[in-house]
Amino acid sequence: MNQYMTERRLCWCYSILAVCMSISVICIAIPYNHWKTTLDVCPGGYFENTNCGCVLFGLSTTQYFDGGHNSYCLYAIFALLPLIVYAIVMAVFHMYRVCINNKGQYVDEKTTSVEEVEGEVIVVRSRAKLSKENDAIIYCWIPTSCIAGIFFLYNLVHAAITTDGFLRTCNQYKGHLVQKLPASGNHASVIHFRLTCQAVFDFMDYLLVNAPNSRRNETINTGSSLQIAIICSWISVVIWIIIVVFTARRAYNERDVLTCCGN
Repeated sequence: MNQYMTERRLCWCYSILAVCMSISVICIAIPYNHWKTTLDVCPGGYFENTNCGCVLFGLSTTQYFDGGHNSYCLYAIFALLPLIVYAIVMAVFHMYRVCINNKGQYVDEKTTSVEEVEGEVIVVRSRAKLSKENDAIIYCWIPTSCIAGIFFLYNLVHAAITTDGFLRTCNQYKGHLVQKLPASGNHASVIHFRLTCQAVFDFMDYLLVNAPNSRRNETINTGSSLQIAIICSWISVVIWIIIVVFTARRAYNERDVLTCCGN
C-alpha cells in the first residue's frame, strides 16, 4: 500500500471516527440532561451539594432511585471533545492532500504491456517516485502513530467507564424495580436474570416518578440512547486501532528516511 492509499484510508477513518464520537457524546448528553434533576435526590441539606444526577452508576435506595455523581456523566460527555477536534483536523488534512493537493501520491506505478511477434507478452513496470524532500509528512508518521496509540487508550478508558456505568444503573434499577412493584419468587428472578437492560430502562422511563423538585414533560428512550453511545464509543476504539496500524506501517515503510541509516 503506497502513501496515497494510506492517506485515503486515514481520511475515511478519521471522518468515521469524528462521527462516531460525536454521536456518543450526544447520546449521553440527552439522557443526562433529561434525568439530572429527577435522579438528584441524594440525602443532604440545602447547602450540601451532593451532585448525584447522572444516569450512569445509579444507586437504589429505600425511598428513591439515586443517580451517580455528576462527574461521571460530565466526563462521558466532555472527555471525547478533544479527540473529536483532533479527528476532524486530521480528516480535513488528509482530505486536502488526497482530493485537492494530491501530494499523498508518493509512489505511482504504471504498467505497460508489450506483445512480441511470437505472441509472448512482456510486462514492463515503471515506478515514478516523488522527491522525499518535498513531502515532509513522512516525518509525521511516527508522532501521529504515537498520538493515535495514546488516544486509543484514552478512548478505551472512556468506553469502559461508560459501559460499566450503564450496567451498574441497569442492575441497580432491577433491584429497585423488585422493591417497588413489589415482586417476589419467580417474578423477582425474571427481573434479575431475564430482563434485558433495554427493558429495564423502559421501565425506568415510564415508572420512575419525578423527584419533588422536577417535572419531566416528555419521555425519551433512555436505554437505546445509552446503548447507541456505548456502541459508537467501542467502534471508535476499533478505529483508533486501525489508525495506529496504518500509521505504524507507513512509518515502517519509510524507515530508510526516518533513521540515520537511510540512503
